Amino acid sequence: MDRSIPPGLVNGLALQLRNTSRSEEDRNRDLATALEQLLQAYPRDMEKEKTMLVLALLLAKKVASHTPSLLRDVFHTTVNFINQNLRTYVRSLARNGMD
Repeated sequence: MDRSIPPGLVNGLALQLRNTSRSEEDRNRDLATALEQLLQAYPRDMEKEKTMLVLALLLAKKVASHTPSLLRDVFHTTVNFINQNLRTYVRSLARNGMD
């Protein structure tokens, strides 16, 4: 999965996150748009939520590697995105992992 994230997508997201005048809502929307683009290329054999979670984390890693100065911003945006969109799924994973 990691290798199939296009460098242009990483660069575009990094540029958007670099723009400090954008709101957190705008940043979440930017991340969601990038994830939707990535989801188009993946087979449907994995749960959508699981795929989105993995891709969000991989994309955050790629952006932070591409532009280390964005580590804090990309981390914050990714955590907010996960909390807003995947919280139930993450809680389910945590519950199932504790059994």
